[in-house]
Amino acid sequence: MLKTLAFIRHNAIALAALFIALGGTSYAAFNLPAGSVGARQLRNHAITPIKFDRSAIGGFVRYWARIDSAGKVIGSRPRAKVVAWYSSPTGPYSGGIIRWGKPIGTGCFSLATIESFPQVHYASAVTVPGNGGVSTQVRIATSAIEPVDVAVICPQP
Repeated sequence: MLKTLAFIRHNAIALAALFIALGGTSYAAFNLPAGSVGARQLRNHAITPIKFDRSAIGGFVRYWARIDSAGKVIGSRPRAKVVAWYSSPTGPYSGGIIRWGKPIGTGCFSLATIESFPQVHYASAVTVPGNGGVSTQVRIATSAIEPVDVAVICPQP
């Protein structure tokens, strides 16, 4: 009995938070009408940047792409195109150039990551003007022939 009282006394705040959280989900489960939360409330982009406090957001992902180890676009937004891709015949290096067809702002920067766990490999990206057009390209270099994730991050307007 003394151990139980000591446990409750030492964990009073955690226990209170647990019961409040459980009470909130119980209330929602029993008091919300069926079907009141559905695809319309949970769809992509339901919360737009304009609904956020602009001072709380430093930037956002303007473009992104996922490139497989062979240099093919697996997914992107907006649609990305691999302009060139290479794999080094003498070593485990790969890289290439990706274009989105839309200009990337001057304040934006690009990031690239490579799936290398548990090994340690790296990927780097740099944003450069496109050749003969208004688009901007991201050049990628990796230390292994692995899938690459690329993101272009722009400051909040």
